Amino acid sequence: MKKDIEDLLKKKGYYPLTTPLWNSFGFSQVKPNSNQEKQEQIKLIESSLFDKEGIYVYVNAAEETFYVGKGSPLKSRIKSHYNKLLKKGSDSRRVEFFQNNQGNMTIFWLEIEDEEEREIVEHLLSHLLKPKYKKWRAI
Repeated sequence: MKKDIEDLLKKKGYYPLTTPLWNSFGFSQVKPNSNQEKQEQIKLIESSLFDKEGIYVYVNAAEETFYVGKGSPLKSRIKSHYNKLLKKGSDSRRVEFFQNNQGNMTIFWLEIEDEEEREIVEHLLSHLLKPKYKKWRAI
């Protein structure tokens, strides 16, 4: 089945992350030392993503898939992950994951306007890429 999923995503240009449909930018997913540093990272997110809807994949410096998600818009979702680094006393598994797994990342993103297609592609990519954070319990 994995081969069938891979073939389907390749046919659409959604796999691998190096196909021409994917965009990417380098990002420091590290708790900022100052408000200025935080604002610089937020500006980088906003200038790289705009208000596009789609799928994103965090890949860490060791080239491990860190996280697969979807956003509508993407920039709001990525900013929310970055802001998790500043939360104190949260019992959220996702907040704890981002706080415990900081570092330099490459964020790959792909514009997909259709909500249902985003959901399906996110799930299938998670199955293939095996991210460190396992959002989908059924995989």
